[in-house]
Amino acid sequence: MKAYVVTLVLVLCTIQISLAIPRPDFGINAGVYGSADVSLTAKDSGTLIDKVNDNLNIQLDSGYPLLTTIKTQLVGIANDFTTKGLLVSGAIDALAVSTGPLNDGFSALKTASDNLIALMNTGFASYFTALNTNLDNSITNMLTDAFDDVKAELTKLAGYLNTLQSQLAAAVTAAGSSPPSKAILRKYVSTTVTANVAKTVTSLKANIPLVTYIVANSLEKLKEADDYIFQAGDIATAALDSVNKGLEALETEVQQYSDDTSQITAVIDPVAQPNLDMTGIDLSGIPLIASEINEFKATYTTDLTSTITDIKAAYATYKQAVPLVSDGLTAFYSSSACNHLNQLVKVLISNGKFAEYCYNKYSPRTFALFDQQAREVGRCADLEITRLLKLPPILLSIAQMLLFDVEDLLAEITICVKSSQLCNKLEIETAFHAVHTAAKAHQDSMKNYVTAETVAGLQRVSACFSTSKYLLVIAINRMVTDINNCAKDGPLA
Repeated sequence: MKAYVVTLVLVLCTIQISLAIPRPDFGINAGVYGSADVSLTAKDSGTLIDKVNDNLNIQLDSGYPLLTTIKTQLVGIANDFTTKGLLVSGAIDALAVSTGPLNDGFSALKTASDNLIALMNTGFASYFTALNTNLDNSITNMLTDAFDDVKAELTKLAGYLNTLQSQLAAAVTAAGSSPPSKAILRKYVSTTVTANVAKTVTSLKANIPLVTYIVANSLEKLKEADDYIFQAGDIATAALDSVNKGLEALETEVQQYSDDTSQITAVIDPVAQPNLDMTGIDLSGIPLIASEINEFKATYTTDLTSTITDIKAAYATYKQAVPLVSDGLTAFYSSSACNHLNQLVKVLISNGKFAEYCYNKYSPRTFALFDQQAREVGRCADLEITRLLKLPPILLSIAQMLLFDVEDLLAEITICVKSSQLCNKLEIETAFHAVHTAAKAHQDSMKNYVTAETVAGLQRVSACFSTSKYLLVIAINRMVTDINNCAKDGPLA
C-alpha cells in the first residue's frame, strides 16, 4: 500500500513539474515559469464558461407568460456572460503561449477583461431589472455575489499582469536584441508574480461553476414550475369533474322522484276508479248529485293527470337547472382561484433560500383546496338529496287523503238514489261539492309542495355552491399569506 501511495505522489509531482517547465510564452520568445499552468487552466476555464449556456433551451409548454419572461432574462445573462467570458479565457490562453509582440497579448487580455467587468457591472441591468420586477432579488443577489467574485479575481489578475508585463519588458530591454536568457528572466521576472498569476487564474476558474449553477438551477425551477402548472390544470379539471358528478347524482335523484309520481295513481286508482263507476245506477232522479259525480270523475282522472304532469314539470325544471349551478366554475377557477398557484410558482422560480422547501410544503396543499371545494359541492348535493327524500312520502300521504274523499262514494250514491227526493237537495249537493273541492285542494297542495320545494331546493344548492367557492377564495388568500411567510422565514414561519 505504501509503495502505491509513493508511486501516486511521484506521478502527481511529475505532472505538476511538467506543467511548470518554462517554454516560449507570456509575449516573449523565451520560457517563463508557470505559463503552462496558466494556459491549461485558461482552457479549463473556457470549458467551464461554455457550460454556463449549456441546456438553456428548456421547453416551457404551460403558456404561463411569467416563465417565458424569466427564461428570456436568464438565457440573455448566460449568453452574454459566456460570450465575453470566453474572450477572457481565450485571451489568457493566448497570452500564456504567446511569443510576442510583448504588449499585444497583454492588451488583448486587458480589453477582454475590462469588457467582462463592464458587463458584470452594468451590462446586465435590463435583465436584473426584469428579474427583480417580476420576482424578488434572490436570483440577482446570487448572480451579483458570483460576479463580484469573478470581478475580484479579474481585478487581482490585472494587477499581477501589469507587474508581470513590466518585469518582462525590463527583461527584454536587458537582453537587448537577443531573447532573454534564463538568468535574465530569473533576475527580472519574479516567480512570485508568475505564481500569483497562475493562482489567480485558478481562482478565477473556480468561480465560474457558481454562475453555471445559478443559471442552470434557476432554469430547472422554471421547468419545475411549468410542470406544476400543468399538474394544477389536471387537478382543477378533476375537481370540476367531481363537482359535476355530485350535481349529476342530484339530477339522477330528482329524475327518480319524478318517476315515482306514478305511485300516486297506483295508490289512488284502485280505490277511486271503482267508486267512480256508476254503471247500473240511475242518476236521473238526483241531478244535483249527478253533477257533482261528474266533477268527482274529472278531479280523479283529468285533474289528477294534470296535477301529476305539473309535478313532473316542476321536477324537470329543477333537474334541468341543476347542471347550471356549476356554470362559470371554470372561469371562476381562472379568475379567482389561482392566486395561491401563482404565488407558489413565483416563490419557486425566485429561487430564494427556502424556495424548494416552500414548494414541497405547499404544492400538495394548493391542489388539495380544489378537491376540498369539490367535496363541499358534493356535500351540498347530498344534503339536498336528503331534503328531497321527504317529498315522495308527503305526496303519498296526500294521495292517501285523496282516497278518504272517494273511498265511500259509490256506497253513498247507492243509498242516495234509493231516497232521491231526500237526497237530491242543495245542502247535500253542497256537501259533496265541498268534498270534491277538498280533493282538488289536496292535488293543488301536491303540486304546490313540489313546486315550492324544488324552487327552494335549487336556491339552496346554488347558495351552498356559491359558499363553497368563496370558502375556497378565503382558504386561497390564507394560503398565499402562508406561502409568503414561508418564503421569508422557512420552517420558522
